[in-house]
Amino acid sequence: MAAIKVVESGASAASARRLSLAFSFCAIGMAGLLRDSWPGVLPLPGVNLHAIFGAMLWLMVVAQFCQASPGGPPLHAAGVHELCRRLSRRVYLLLYVLFGVSLLVRMAAALWNSGLTSHPAILPAPENLRDYLAYGVFALVTIHALAAAQCHALRRHVSG
Repeated sequence: MAAIKVVESGASAASARRLSLAFSFCAIGMAGLLRDSWPGVLPLPGVNLHAIFGAMLWLMVVAQFCQASPGGPPLHAAGVHELCRRLSRRVYLLLYVLFGVSLLVRMAAALWNSGLTSHPAILPAPENLRDYLAYGVFALVTIHALAAAQCHALRRHVSG
């Protein structure tokens, strides 16, 4: 009974770590959206928050796959399918949050500009979301490619 509680507490701790990691990705994405619409912001040379979000999202997907089968035998087909579903949901959730924040930023910028201000906000173009969508699609393609490779390794492991 004690072993079950230890495993459950370890699983909930790992879930909390993944959730905090997802929130940090959202924070980076939101910072990119806010930076795009902030009036009078000076460009930072060499810093692209959109690309940092995309790289971190991709690294999260790869790291979770590597953590799921660390050098041992490949996951069984149901395990690969469940991992693929969980990671895909996480990517979709992050994209939904960023798209929702983008709408809120557009509404806030429109409200800001309707007042008498000396520094009007920049209405972010919908094209700014194109980067996030591309990074999300790349992460989803990576998930499915890694799942296919894992299933192929499983077939070789079983037949070999």
